[in-house]
Amino acid sequence: MGFLGKLFGGERVDVSAATLQPQGVRVIDVRSRGEYQAGHIAGARNIDVGSPQFGSSVKALNRKHTYLVYCQSGSRSARAAGAMRAAGLTVLDGRGIRAMQSNGWSLGA
Repeated sequence: MGFLGKLFGGERVDVSAATLQPQGVRVIDVRSRGEYQAGHIAGARNIDVGSPQFGSSVKALNRKHTYLVYCQSGSRSARAAGAMRAAGLTVLDGRGIRAMQSNGWSLGA
């Protein structure tokens, strides 16, 4: 089964840094600005899923890219991934920041 088949077919998708970084996947931290500033995955962009601007920020994203979203524990990332997919984007759910780190993603400044 191909990448998109795995993504949408319910199979577990490899979200490891070793697999996704070479593919140019864009990482999005969907936590609050304060949480993001306290520590985030290197290179991640912050788009707070709880912000009133979340929808307009998602609409501005390039549909040609694949996005990997994460939050603190996985709940907000699942909600954000669903909303982003509904907007026509290709999105992977990295779950919580600790899960991201265990998959090889390092923290940035």
